[in-house]
Amino acid sequence: MGARLLNVFAVPGEVFEEVRASQFRVSNWSVPVLLAAVVGMFSVWVLFSQPTILQKLHEQQEKALAKQVQAGKLKQADVDRALDVISNPMLMKVAGALGALVISVVRVFWWGLVLWLLGRVLLKVPFDFLKALEVSGLALMIGVLGAIVSLLLQVNLGRLFATPSLALALNDFDATSKSHLFLGAANVFSFWQLAVTSVGLARLARVPFLRAALPVFTFWMLQASFFILVGLGNLAL
Repeated sequence: MGARLLNVFAVPGEVFEEVRASQFRVSNWSVPVLLAAVVGMFSVWVLFSQPTILQKLHEQQEKALAKQVQAGKLKQADVDRALDVISNPMLMKVAGALGALVISVVRVFWWGLVLWLLGRVLLKVPFDFLKALEVSGLALMIGVLGAIVSLLLQVNLGRLFATPSLALALNDFDATSKSHLFLGAANVFSFWQLAVTSVGLARLARVPFLRAALPVFTFWMLQASFFILVGLGNLAL
């Protein structure tokens, strides 16, 4: 199992060929999800222990809530209550850790479903959903490494959105700016994970890599754009 988790970084084609030909293994998706959740929860705990990052986060949230008040979507009393919650580091740590756990599980199942549908609808090659789930889980290992790299950048630079993306060039990332969010979504590890996911889809459907990569990258771009445009930009990062 350990070798498979490491080989997905170097020889994903061989890993996914083995996945296609072998029986379903729960560990192929459950272990990556567990690692992603642990790294995510640890990252939240570390970041929300940094006074500089907490201050910047508070300022960002205050700015975003002020815009909601100006638009008439929130009352000032609601904003004050929200800011009280944001000002509580322990509550932020607990909520963030739970969020990291939930997101890790949801994402692997969501992308398993996406791959299964892309195979059936666009590539016209039916394969078992559980196989797509294995591909989604193993590809998540790239995201785990990306989360570790992001944490190191965030702690060393003292910036919450200092990730290996185009947003790294911004000294003052504005989470309410759609252009900034699009830059943040252009993450090196996201592209790498999408490429590995495409390799997995290509092996399951037995089609060339580019034929599998086109729908995978297109879907991701549409999904990220949707989240950013409807105000859920953090889900695109």
